[in-house]
Amino acid sequence: MRKFIFIATTVLLLSACAKETLNNEIQFRFGLPETKATSSAFENGDEVGIYAVQWNGETQMPLQVGGNFLNNEKVTFNGTVWVPSRTLYWSDSPCDFYALYPYQSYITTVEAHPFTLTLDQNNGGYEASDLLYAYTEKVSRTDGPVSMQFKHMMSKVKVNLVKGEQFEGEIPDDVVAHIYNTTTSCKVNLLTGSVEKDAFGAKQTLTMNKLSNEAFEAVVVPQNLEKSTPLIELTMGGIAYLLETSLSFRPGYVHTITVTLNTSPDQEQIEISIDPGIEGWN
Repeated sequence: MRKFIFIATTVLLLSACAKETLNNEIQFRFGLPETKATSSAFENGDEVGIYAVQWNGETQMPLQVGGNFLNNEKVTFNGTVWVPSRTLYWSDSPCDFYALYPYQSYITTVEAHPFTLTLDQNNGGYEASDLLYAYTEKVSRTDGPVSMQFKHMMSKVKVNLVKGEQFEGEIPDDVVAHIYNTTTSCKVNLLTGSVEKDAFGAKQTLTMNKLSNEAFEAVVVPQNLEKSTPLIELTMGGIAYLLETSLSFRPGYVHTITVTLNTSPDQEQIEISIDPGIEGWN
């Protein structure tokens, strides 16, 4: 009888220890804007960088490049859960968590981390340019998994081609869209979750991601563009067309440019009208 009671007690103790060990590991749940560059959900192999800063009693401590509780730890999505590169354990104190996607392997400053868009945003370049940020404050082990909601830090441009009443035939398969005269480098501030155009960055040309012959998209650094310089170039049927318009690219917003085409693109002249619009990039 005594032996039975001893064994039962041992099993209960082991079970309690296992539960305590499980709860001591940090787990993450990341929420996306409805329109991550590729889809509305994270994909297998996506990587996020995580920082955690401990509170000192009731005092909130600042994020630093190093010396935080967690320093740019990489966690990878396996299709179901987020798996860290090493096991991450909770602090005894609450923590603020900062997250950046896609993962940046080498960060030397948390206030002005350099980031550059991919110039050709086809074949994965668009997704690599879609910088996302998340922050949550004062989370403890008793709160369960760390839940964080990402937001878009960049701006997005959509170009839609529409056939006007006088357009003849079909839009050619070789149509290509470029964005001219934009600064493609910026500084990322992990403290505020904001980006600032690199004041000394050169203006570059972006090749937009082609979704179809009528639809193109690109991620751009937030900035103001004057109408005096060409913004969009459309190339079709061996002819290039430059479109001028002034836009203020705002972070977290989608700027849609609807281009109405008239007459056939195999002629030397084509009539083009532009209708810009803006909406939240959710």
